[in-house]
Amino acid sequence: MASKKLNIYLHALCSNSDYTALFSHAHQLKKMEHMLAASAAIPAHLLEHCKLGPLFRSQLTLLAENASVAARLKHMTPSILQKLQKKGWQISSIKVRIQKPASGNPATTFPKQQPGNPKPGISSAGIEYLNRLAHTLPDCELRRSIEHLLRNQSYITILK
Repeated sequence: MASKKLNIYLHALCSNSDYTALFSHAHQLKKMEHMLAASAAIPAHLLEHCKLGPLFRSQLTLLAENASVAARLKHMTPSILQKLQKKGWQISSIKVRIQKPASGNPATTFPKQQPGNPKPGISSAGIEYLNRLAHTLPDCELRRSIEHLLRNQSYITILK
């Protein structure tokens, strides 16, 4: 039922002249995505780790999941570009970028601090050395920064 309502809404948007260019662009990218998958211009094992980005002024952007995929795609851009052009696409260059992970992605978020677990941070020896360094420095930006770090982390021991 909800998908039927969504389709009615999308159909109404498609017929609105304000959104014609947007839907045309999205349709063009979808067709290109299917063509890339069907022609194996990008190997399947890489295709699942990248997606099409913006197509602007005949420059296509490929969004890679990570640096490794981006490096492989950059090496393949001449052959990908050639295959796209042979299929009739008016693409003059391909740019490869690393896609930033979604903010809510569990693989990219840090675990929350559990109660009772020690706070991660500076070792006691590191705290001692930073305190000594701060007290040997003249009143300068570095000294204030070290003291600020230690004070905010409740590590500072005032030795004057």
